[in-house]
Amino acid sequence: MEFQNKIHNGIIELEINGKLFSKDIVLKTMYWFGDKFLIDINTKEDNFLISLKPLSSLKLSNEDLEHYLQKVQRDLIDFSLRDIINKETTNIRELLIAKAFSNGEYDETPPGEISDPVGFKIQTH
Repeated sequence: MEFQNKIHNGIIELEINGKLFSKDIVLKTMYWFGDKFLIDINTKEDNFLISLKPLSSLKLSNEDLEHYLQKVQRDLIDFSLRDIINKETTNIRELLIAKAFSNGEYDETPPGEISDPVGFKIQTH
């Protein structure tokens, strides 16, 4: 039987597929829930077993808990996509930073004229 993410006795219980979401992604996601929940993270095979127990100072209804359960699931995808984008744009960021601090070492005059930067203007003499 497949594990279902659920609310049980006022605690949000999740099983997160470790093949889809890395430990870093799970920890970054859970960090944002630490102000409202005591978070317990365990592993079972390749998966993360997580329980979110509301802090005693909070009185959360089942409707509130359902909202947070859905938010955790959305946030996992959000942080996963952020990680993908970060990895894909690392080289560009490094080039931009190098250019910003180069003190003109890499400044070149681009070919063409400002009025025709692509070079479509046909010159007739």
